[in-house]
Amino acid sequence: MGMRRTVTAVTVSAAALLAVSCAKERETSSGEDEKRYFDAWVTVQKEKHPEYMWEKTGSGIYLLEDDQVPDGDVVTDSVYLMVDYTCTDLNGTIIDTNSEELSHKTDLNYDKSYYYGPEVWTNSDAALNVGVRDMISGMTIGGTRKAVVPSWLVTSTRYATEEEYIANVTNGTNYIYEIKVVDATNDILRYQREEMDRYWRQNIQGLDPDNPDATEDAPYTGPDKVEYPYCWDTTYTGFLFRQYFNHLEKGEDGSPAMNFETDSTILINYTGRRLDGQVFDTTIADTAKVHNIYNPARTYAPVEVKWTNDSTSITLGESSDLINGFKSMLKHLHNEETEKDTDGNLTEGYTPGETATAIFYSSLGYGYSGSGSVIPSYAPLRFDITVVKEEEE
Repeated sequence: MGMRRTVTAVTVSAAALLAVSCAKERETSSGEDEKRYFDAWVTVQKEKHPEYMWEKTGSGIYLLEDDQVPDGDVVTDSVYLMVDYTCTDLNGTIIDTNSEELSHKTDLNYDKSYYYGPEVWTNSDAALNVGVRDMISGMTIGGTRKAVVPSWLVTSTRYATEEEYIANVTNGTNYIYEIKVVDATNDILRYQREEMDRYWRQNIQGLDPDNPDATEDAPYTGPDKVEYPYCWDTTYTGFLFRQYFNHLEKGEDGSPAMNFETDSTILINYTGRRLDGQVFDTTIADTAKVHNIYNPARTYAPVEVKWTNDSTSITLGESSDLINGFKSMLKHLHNEETEKDTDGNLTEGYTPGETATAIFYSSLGYGYSGSGSVIPSYAPLRFDITVVKEEEE
């Protein structure tokens, strides 16, 4: 779990109720001092807040609230958990949260372009501390828990006894967690593919994502909201692509007959966004302003692509350091035969029909790490591009 923002609560629901009396600055010389401090805090809080469970588990965390879904799917053995959470210290100061409402309310480090929503946690000792893993154990999808995790359990190392944990305490900070398990899976890539398929049907094809028998009718609406009479789709594992055309002449392999010549230089505008619609990168100034990512030091204009059939050699501007999904999208681009000569024959030409959309899963994007506060871990992404004439630069 990544600590991405630190804020101080103005109003923090029940978490702030635990702030108090014996929670003050202290110097500790041993794990035993840590335990004496924590036990004294618990004693005081039990008297002040009898509404909480104060149920001590085998590992030593204290469950305060536990609301699981009856007969719900238990997530203990799930490898990946989609989680809403808030973490505070014993004074009610928020250490980390993925709640947009809470982050906005505190008015510190809030940015509407940041990702707020279920975060993917890998359910392992290497990714989560012992206290959090034990807190999650036995939870169901849709279930919530609130618990106090003592400092000696804020470790990825497991010991046989509480005494060993206390003897090896290194953190010195106790935490209060509120966790809701939104979903869980053992196959994160399949989970993303299913999310992409639903998104594609609803937002690209304009179909009911819950009706597998629904079919798409022409004309097709491109990302620029223009209707085109033809389109071309292609797909492979974790990658969906569509290009829109005013005219579509297909080759023997079923793809558009006109391809860009290798080593061509073309100009494109592009926009990258999360599947919730938030843009994280674009060459269009107005789009950047609308989505709160505008950078006055950046030049917003179409960018050159050195196009080649070998996607690994494609460059954007001066950079070849492109995520694989975007490289694959550029590789799939086809030119369109739309201009007629004096004899009425179609010839190669640039038109507004050279517009394309692709979505791809995290293995072709930013993987398990995401990118900053804008792209979360294991996030599928969408890109829209339009090939423009050189004189439009």
